[in-house]
Amino acid sequence: MAVFDVHAARAEFPILSRQVHGKPLVYLDSAASAQKPRAVIDAMTHVMEHAYSNVHRGLHTLGNEVTEAFEAARRKVAGFIGCDEGEVVFTKGGTEAINLVASGLARSIRPGDEILLTEMEHHANIVPWHFLREHWGAVLKFAPVRDDGSLDVEGFRALLSERTKVVAFTHMSNVLGTRNPVAELTRLAHEVGAQVLIDGCQG
Repeated sequence: MAVFDVHAARAEFPILSRQVHGKPLVYLDSAASAQKPRAVIDAMTHVMEHAYSNVHRGLHTLGNEVTEAFEAARRKVAGFIGCDEGEVVFTKGGTEAINLVASGLARSIRPGDEILLTEMEHHANIVPWHFLREHWGAVLKFAPVRDDGSLDVEGFRALLSERTKVVAFTHMSNVLGTRNPVAELTRLAHEVGAQVLIDGCQG
């Protein structure tokens, strides 16, 4: 079994060679923004130096090059997560993505429909659902977290019902470091017919 080499992983990120207050930088705010590895920085620099243009906007050489690179990335992501490339939507970040999903689901929500979250969510996975509560009459419920920081799966299960329409939870908490049992929670949600959003920013 391969052992995770944390030093090799850190070396991929130039910014992590910095020292802050005399200590190696440890960046824990990736729910807000993620640091970029050398491969991403190099790709961004290459595009800006050699083929910068708007994607899907022009029929000139640069436009075609960046559009093809963009669509190649979409195909690669689709292959990685096992879906059709038409199901991959790129956004600026997790907040925009969750807002987009919540907005898309809004008109299917009826007064009294329930949305189940967990107590470990960050604002990006709380605020959009509050809007559905305020504007469409949804009821928000929060699955409890145990004293050790793990999700109370039985408490989660007990809050599910035929009124549960959406279940949204983090793969891994940016505050607690808790990694949730995604497959199990998704299966439980699907058993009551709920749609599932997984916030994978930390995962």
